[in-house]
Amino acid sequence: MVADIADRLHNEYMSTIAENRVGPSDIAPEERSGLDRFLLGEVRPVLLTLGGDVIELPKALNDLFVSVVQAMKQKQAVFLMHEDEAFTTQAAANYLGVSRQYLVRLLEADKIPYHCVGTHRRLFLKDLVNYQRNRSQLRRAGLDKMTEDLVSAGVYDRFVDLTRPEGE
Repeated sequence: MVADIADRLHNEYMSTIAENRVGPSDIAPEERSGLDRFLLGEVRPVLLTLGGDVIELPKALNDLFVSVVQAMKQKQAVFLMHEDEAFTTQAAANYLGVSRQYLVRLLEADKIPYHCVGTHRRLFLKDLVNYQRNRSQLRRAGLDKMTEDLVSAGVYDRFVDLTRPEGE
C-alpha cells in the first residue's frame, strides 16, 4: 500500500515535470521559421483574447519568451519551475554542482534556509538561486580585491614564465 502511494506521488510529480518541459522536437519545422522571424525582431508576440482583443506582452515576459526561443533554436529543452518548488538535498546539490555532504554542511551552518518534511530536509528553488547569486557576488568581490592588490603592487601586467626547465 505504501509503495502504491509512493508510486502514485512519483507519477504525479513526474507528470508535472513533463508538463513544464518544452523540447525542440515539440515545435514543428514550419513553426520554427516564424520563431526565427521573432528572434530577428520582425514580429512581436501578443496575447489574443477570445473576443479578438490584442494584448502586447510586457517587456519582462517578452524577454523570457526570447530566451526560451533562443534556447530551443540551439536544440536545448526548457523547463519552467516555480520558485517555491521544493528540492531534496541531492537534487539541490546537483543543481548547485556540489556534493550532497557539502550541501548538508552548508545547511547546518545556516548558509541556505531549509525546512523539514518528516526527517528529510527540503530546500526551495528561490533559496538556491539566492545562495548562487550571493556566492557569485562574493567570488567577484574576491577577484576584484585580488586585482586591486596586484595593481597596487605593480605586478598586474608583469609576465611570469611558468614553464619548467627540462629535467624537473
